[in-house]
Amino acid sequence: MVMTEPLTYEKIYYTLWEIGQRYSGFTQFRVIGKSHDDRMIPMLEMGKGSDAVFCIAGLDGCDRWMPACFVQMIQEYCRAYECGWELDEEYHVQKLLDEVRICFIPVVNPDGYEICEKGFGTVRNPIYRQMLRMMEWDSADFVYNARGMDIRRNFPTSYCAREKIHQEPASENETKALIRIFQEYKSAGLLSFCHLGKRIVYFRQPQAFSYNQRSYRLARHLQKRTCYRLERFAYEAGEKGKEIRSRESGTPEQFYAEITKQPALMIETPDFGRDIEKENALKQDYEEIHTLPLEYVFSLYH
Repeated sequence: MVMTEPLTYEKIYYTLWEIGQRYSGFTQFRVIGKSHDDRMIPMLEMGKGSDAVFCIAGLDGCDRWMPACFVQMIQEYCRAYECGWELDEEYHVQKLLDEVRICFIPVVNPDGYEICEKGFGTVRNPIYRQMLRMMEWDSADFVYNARGMDIRRNFPTSYCAREKIHQEPASENETKALIRIFQEYKSAGLLSFCHLGKRIVYFRQPQAFSYNQRSYRLARHLQKRTCYRLERFAYEAGEKGKEIRSRESGTPEQFYAEITKQPALMIETPDFGRDIEKENALKQDYEEIHTLPLEYVFSLYH
């Protein structure tokens, strides 16, 4: 049964905690950091492999659907792992996750997630709350954190640029939490889910032919499992061909690729907004993406 309503932050947090308790033999619940408004950022690690693949979502406050999808994926994978089942008659979950762990982080930006659902009154810090109200933003479309900062553009990459006074790379607690976790684990890739369209974007590095070929190959494997478009994010301003220009700087995908030399892929799912009423469309889109982390793990070594 596909979830047709967004989950609350509290529901996401405690569901991950309960899963970690229920399936303690092959999962681990962790808090990787706290937001500026003192909300914990949960992660569920699944599997026993030596390498990890990161799956992240909820960087934008108005990303309402993907965190719920992550919870459903986690529950689905755990049942399959425990029972020795195959998903879609193709992915033997236990065998795959004994090779490579998956680290799910459903809500990187819990402050923004809460603001989008409940409005600026949910901000606990009175200074931040008043500041956000003075900005006259629409809380229903809020993409920032409690300090009004865009997490997606706050990572210290070679291409990041300060756009505001006092805005420095890695200034935000949420950014620091991801950086720590990226550096702590020996990892084999990053899958970053967001809600911009139906695309799978792979990131290219200048003068890194083998890395670029591997990223393309893995992105192509995922693209074949969906009806999504395959595009590349190129750093070189003058490069020709089908690509996404570097409109943003300091993204988590760029940062991860630079420090680990491992593939970073962005999966852009449809934006259903706040009017989630088309259950059939939701079911179809969930069916397209729910095994993408497993396909990535499978494609690494097979």
